[in-house]
Amino acid sequence: MLDYISMPEELPDKLPPQSIEAEQSLLGCLMLDKNAITKVADYLLPKDFYRATHQEIYQVCQELFEKGEPIDLLSVSTKLKEKNLLEEAGGNSYLTELINSVPTAAHVSHYAKIVQRKRVLRDLIDASHEIGVLGHNETEDTDILLDKAEKRIFSIAQRSLTQNFLLVKSTLEEAFERIDRLSKHQKGLRGVSTGFADLDNILAGLQSSDLIILASRPSLGKSALALNIASSIAVNEKIPVGIFSLEMSKDQVVDRLISAYSGVDLWRLRTGRLSGDGDENDFSRIQQAMGILSEAPIYIDDAAISNVLQMRAMARRLQADKGLGLIVVDYLQLIDPRSPDEPIVRQVTEISRSLKSLARELNVPVLALSQLSRAVEMRSPQKPRLADLRESGCLTGDTLITRADTGERIQIKDLVGQTDIPVHSLDENWKIKEMKISKVFPSGKKMVYELQTRSGHKIKASANHPFWKVSGWTRLEELKIGDRIATPASLHLSAPENQLSDDEIILLAHLLGDGCILPRQPYHYTSADKENINTVAKTAKKLFSIKPRIIRQKNWWHVYLPSPYPLARGKYHPITNWYKKLGIQRVHSWKKQIPEAVFQCNEEKIALFLKHLWATDGHIGLKPTRNNTEVNIYYASASLKMVEDVKHLLLRLGIRSKISEVKKEGYRSWYHLSVYGKKYQLNFLTKIGCFGKRGQIIPKLVKKLEAIKSNTNLDAWPKETWQLIIDPIRQEREISWREFSAGIKTKYCGTTLLEHGI
Repeated sequence: MLDYISMPEELPDKLPPQSIEAEQSLLGCLMLDKNAITKVADYLLPKDFYRATHQEIYQVCQELFEKGEPIDLLSVSTKLKEKNLLEEAGGNSYLTELINSVPTAAHVSHYAKIVQRKRVLRDLIDASHEIGVLGHNETEDTDILLDKAEKRIFSIAQRSLTQNFLLVKSTLEEAFERIDRLSKHQKGLRGVSTGFADLDNILAGLQSSDLIILASRPSLGKSALALNIASSIAVNEKIPVGIFSLEMSKDQVVDRLISAYSGVDLWRLRTGRLSGDGDENDFSRIQQAMGILSEAPIYIDDAAISNVLQMRAMARRLQADKGLGLIVVDYLQLIDPRSPDEPIVRQVTEISRSLKSLARELNVPVLALSQLSRAVEMRSPQKPRLADLRESGCLTGDTLITRADTGERIQIKDLVGQTDIPVHSLDENWKIKEMKISKVFPSGKKMVYELQTRSGHKIKASANHPFWKVSGWTRLEELKIGDRIATPASLHLSAPENQLSDDEIILLAHLLGDGCILPRQPYHYTSADKENINTVAKTAKKLFSIKPRIIRQKNWWHVYLPSPYPLARGKYHPITNWYKKLGIQRVHSWKKQIPEAVFQCNEEKIALFLKHLWATDGHIGLKPTRNNTEVNIYYASASLKMVEDVKHLLLRLGIRSKISEVKKEGYRSWYHLSVYGKKYQLNFLTKIGCFGKRGQIIPKLVKKLEAIKSNTNLDAWPKETWQLIIDPIRQEREISWREFSAGIKTKYCGTTLLEHGI
């Protein structure tokens, strides 16, 4: 005798509940009356239809409705044709048949209810099958299985809910009771207490169905404040709190909570440098904090990728399972938008609207953290506006971003969707520091402008992109010719990869400078310096087993680099394979550029690369002036990209340089990268130098530079410094301008002070 009737693994061989006639009549109504969709759009979904073709037709009707376009035979057929779905949907004849199937659109709601009801029945069948499969799972805990089954049925119930208007009369009694209750307990709050008395006085607590934005510039304590509010509500009021942490992992969130309730410094908590002795026993304090937090109904989701739809689903489940008093979202700009190609303004608007809808639906406050744009720092007073949540200026997609760890330069468009990218940024003390980009996102098409500095830096950005001046962040559109903006004096990497050996560095520098590596031509290198020729021959033999042929031609030497093995289809010269591996194109001199592998090297290897590159098209010497001579250091190339790459490599060594264009009628433009100023020239000569006989003059140049008194216009402070920095210091110390001039060992000049507006 059987004591258990098992559920079949497969669904019965029977057609699922559906009403093709109701679906056809509904679609016919939508195309018959332009206003019919307003009666069903708030609850009927494309998936409610049984036939896939009907789903496509209804989807098109929804899209037309969203755009405010008419829903008729012509519009629907045109839209389907654009999507290449018209024939699949049955063509114009089937659409006409749908319209002819109903005499009037008056019963559209009735048809929609039938379609939706059939969908619910199909979902119940699917759910019952899934629950039946769960019933066969004898390994998992029954409480977990019941929870899964309950959630599955709950999801169907949630979908079938509809929305109606509410007569205000029916809410008045409830409103009076609420007002009377607050009147009798005047110290009470209408909303949920934040735990901060002053904030509660202003807001009367966090109100149900409100969307509250907590915004500031980065690293000013948004997350800390939000966690304090959340933990206060959960610990003190025992009200469940849901936290969507898109920026921090659950471990980081928990560490912050433990630190806040134990009083143990967060840095010591994260590094494990804890005290276990005496009154300052960190472990006992941590255990006490854990005891408090273990009873707090705080629920954390730390998925790195999340959108509002996922949040809504999770929040609904949490509301149904545990009840919710607050939702925290950290932070708004990290939420994945539904339309990533839309401008950021529309993305933020869409996300904000969705979060407000979530607050309304669940009747709980939603606390959303947000970054403020730099625009708030450009105003006086620095009072934020709603627009500061939306946009802070944009760079073009081809802008190169240098990773602060490896040195790899990546176009910003290729970073879209990535998070926590280490880059060089400016700290509060105007120093270059490694920081992380939280998120890179596209902001659509817009007008951009190219900004160029006197030293040759170029960047394309939108009009509102900020640049740092002594007076603060300034929008590109507000900059004037002659303004001075901040540029880095040096860049240092935290984890260079050093993919190239020293021999590869040396050979690459010479071939990029004076090598001829072109398709269908013999590979060779040309130089007037025999030492350069010997070095190329030696490294090519060592790296690729090449037997070089050295030929002299008047004052020049050529070293030919033939393949050490016969070439055939699919079998290439070893230098060709090497270039391909490094991503180097075999091009003429005016198209050459330095491969990314060089930028990912440490400072010693970069110095070695530049030392040998300068032996090709570089110059080190003395230039005659009116009364004397001066040190002249530059690199020349027909490739602007090559010169810009060299400029970046010099910056890695703390050497500033300037690009200038040299034009000659009938010839291609040449570009000179010059190193000016005693400080930078000495750095170049001592850190880099030059290989071969060209470098023999270096000791003489170093001696000459060391005897010079620095008097350079490089790195000079702009005029605004007098008003913004120097004069306030002088007034604070209560000294006169004469005393100040004597203190900095300069001559007092009243005319100069007048020119500076002081």
